[in-house]
Amino acid sequence: MFEYQNMAKYYDLFYKNKSYEKEVDFLKNLIGNRKTILDVGCGTGIHMNLLENQYKVDGLDLSYQMLEIAKSRVIGKLMQGNLLNYKTYKKYDAIISMFAVFNHLRNYDEFEQGILHWYNNLNENGILIVDIHNGRTSGKKESNYEQCKRIMEWTFNTEKSIETTNITYIINNKVYKDKHIFIIYEIDKIKDILNKNNLKYQLYENYSMNNANYNSKNIEIVIYK
Repeated sequence: MFEYQNMAKYYDLFYKNKSYEKEVDFLKNLIGNRKTILDVGCGTGIHMNLLENQYKVDGLDLSYQMLEIAKSRVIGKLMQGNLLNYKTYKKYDAIISMFAVFNHLRNYDEFEQGILHWYNNLNENGILIVDIHNGRTSGKKESNYEQCKRIMEWTFNTEKSIETTNITYIINNKVYKDKHIFIIYEIDKIKDILNKNNLKYQLYENYSMNNANYNSKNIEIVIYK
């Protein structure tokens, strides 16, 4: 398996066309004049870097290799740990989790655990923003880069609401295989969990202020404390 720790040095290349600036503009609009941010699942630190001109930003990621790359582009504190139980040394005005980090969780119980854990790490009047992938299709995509190629084939299991992506990396003529399994959350079940816990929230789509729906490509869960 070609895991994240092995992919770290190629990660930014594979996602160089991702609209980070649009996502950060969306975040800034919501975060407003709050001061401190924690990026949960910060990866190589691109969101952090773009936010640091306005906020004090720390980052958390499971991958040591990703954090090593992030060190070269951010000034905030970087921490290694699991999003479900990592104990921060302080609370934050805003906590963000971008790029489908929560889709890697295994079930709705873990989703609820993660939401409540980070909600409880907010300062009063804080905001929690969780970006989730909402793909419900099957397909294939090939991307070519200098000295490497990536082939992605994904399928969606309607009954289980699971997206499985098989990825082939060809790097310097060597072939590596990987598989990502994402839970695709039902929007009504998300609302049930948030309502059960008496959370104040909005669900937006695709880094805009439009309300999310079943067909939204991405859903941004915004929770206010």
